[in-house]
Amino acid sequence: MKNELKVAEFNKKQNLLDYVNQNSDKLNIVSISSSQEAISYKHFLWYYDK
Repeated sequence: MKNELKVAEFNKKQNLLDYVNQNSDKLNIVSISSSQEAISYKHFLWYYDK
């Protein structure tokens, strides 16, 4: 079985944290990163499904 790296994008860090906490039993988290776009930030969750 081939694992596929996935990414989820969030506008608010709290939304990312809520998603991770609700799905922690289903995710193998690789990384969490952020990027600034003008005056806002994007937050990215890089993961594999379990």
